[in-house]
Amino acid sequence: MSASLLISELHDGVRTLTISNPGKKNAIDAGLLDALEHALRDDTGVRCWLFDSKDPTVFCAGYDLLQLAAAPDGSFPDDRLADVLDLISRHPAPSVALINGPAYGGGCELAAACDFRVGSPQARFNMPPAKLGLVYTLKGLRRLSSRIGEQAARRMFLTARTVDAIEAHRIGLLDVLAADVRKEAEALCWELAHHAPLALAGIKRGFELMHLDHDADYERLRRQAFESEDLRRGRDGFLSKKPPTFTGR
Repeated sequence: MSASLLISELHDGVRTLTISNPGKKNAIDAGLLDALEHALRDDTGVRCWLFDSKDPTVFCAGYDLLQLAAAPDGSFPDDRLADVLDLISRHPAPSVALINGPAYGGGCELAAACDFRVGSPQARFNMPPAKLGLVYTLKGLRRLSSRIGEQAARRMFLTARTVDAIEAHRIGLLDVLAADVRKEAEALCWELAHHAPLALAGIKRGFELMHLDHDADYERLRRQAFESEDLRRGRDGFLSKKPPTFTGR
């Protein structure tokens, strides 16, 4: 049985993408990557993404090792994984990963691709390429390093040790550690979904470009936000002490 992606609407523009691959601990395969790409591009009305698991005991066991072979054109399957995860990290809408159990390999990178990670005490993280004989993608190395720092990422990749929930929270791999992980994740999604979409998109893009002195696309996003109806609503709401309703315009 191949992996599948369940799509549902939570509330207020929060769209949940739930991974389901019960026979393989939610391992990622080519079909799931196709489904993720399609879902992320079909994003009308999305204000926040919530990534979830159908199995309450595991988040994602990583890429299906049975599909881990180079394609006839010489490309590698994890190149495709990295490209799809880029769609998450670069999407204008923020994203939250709800992690109830192990997130290994590609599953760990999937969590790192999200803006926030909310985990239960059962959350576990591991990067096993050194034990498998693999050299991980440069995008993946950068992605994890951007979340937890280069030295912590080196430790995860080179030792292949499992990081428990407490350590993950300490190093920033988990933003929130909670017993009621679903309640906390959904509350965070609700909070993000009620912020100004143009501002969120611009700020997210800015974090990607922090190492550059100037970027034309970022300046365009700044101007778009400054000239937006949302800025007027946000300013008026702040001054009147009434919560604004943002429209993304």
